[in-house]
Amino acid sequence: MTNNVSYIISRALLDAGAFMIRPSSPFLLTSGLVAPFYINCRKILGNVEARTEIADAISKDIVKYKPDVIAGGVTAGVPFATMVADRLELPMAYIRPQPKEHGTGSQIEGAKVSGSKVLLVEDLITTAKSIGHFIQALRGEGAEVSNVSVIFSRMTESAEIKLSKLGVSLSILCDLDTLLDVAKEEGRASQLEIEEVMAFLKCPEKWSANNSK
Repeated sequence: MTNNVSYIISRALLDAGAFMIRPSSPFLLTSGLVAPFYINCRKILGNVEARTEIADAISKDIVKYKPDVIAGGVTAGVPFATMVADRLELPMAYIRPQPKEHGTGSQIEGAKVSGSKVLLVEDLITTAKSIGHFIQALRGEGAEVSNVSVIFSRMTESAEIKLSKLGVSLSILCDLDTLLDVAKEEGRASQLEIEEVMAFLKCPEKWSANNSK
């Protein structure tokens, strides 16, 4: 098996228990569909080795963009952005979904982003709704945002269109195809579990309808 970054990150996700397959008790998604699998990148935080591998990989991947500030969205992106900012010895900021209703009323905390080249770090991307929201908030404060780094991608076609309209490039460490390959090759998932995931990906609405209780 190759040792490229995507495979290394796949193993880190699996070691951390971040890739969960549960066809008999499916996960409810924000879309309202149920799915046989779920990616929970927050579990990485509890696994020191996986956490270190992923933070190192992001840092090495994004240094070429020469950012002034590293930013993360509340909540999932914040710990990863913090680790990356530490490694690159850069200022760090975080973005709330909405401005505070008290105190300073700020939406962005930490480093000053106005006039700075800001790189957004997030845990995953599907529809790009949250990422788009964070980018607009940063730009609203005068930041230059051209690059986003994500640990994991299961990006939809609508997400690609959204990112294109926003004019940002996306750096992806790992995708579902690689994760499934590693899970299968290393015996981390059974053939039946892989088949259920593939059936969902082929037709999410049908799989969800057939497996909703």
